[in-house]
Amino acid sequence: MRRYFVFSLIAVSALSACATQDQYFTPKSEYPPDPWVKGYSDPNDCLGGEKLAAKKFFLPEYPRRSYNTGRQGWVIVRLDVLADGNTDNVDVERSVPGGLFDRAAVGAVRDWQFEPPEGGPLQDCRVLIRFKLGGVSLGS
Repeated sequence: MRRYFVFSLIAVSALSACATQDQYFTPKSEYPPDPWVKGYSDPNDCLGGEKLAAKKFFLPEYPRRSYNTGRQGWVIVRLDVLADGNTDNVDVERSVPGGLFDRAAVGAVRDWQFEPPEGGPLQDCRVLIRFKLGGVSLGS
């Protein structure tokens, strides 16, 4: 009987160690001040999706490693919107901290789809994506 109890106790301990626990976001870095997105563009560029209506739009996921280590930042993504509403030439204009959130931001923006823009394709659109306090949002 004692062996059964000890074995049960070990099994329960091992299984509880494997269980996932919710980890709450704890900031360990200051959120860098939002950039002035218009400062990166020309007057003819589209900014923040002002001329766009989204059809398929998902925000990027907070990168797990950045979430677990409490890192925060932002990414300015530059993109073109084709005549059919698909995105093209998606690239990072600037990010702080550099490279930490780039992959998540670019991956999400590549999948975005918009209503076909009036007047034809749009070039050099810029969107600010914030990774702040464990959540993701768009900047203006």
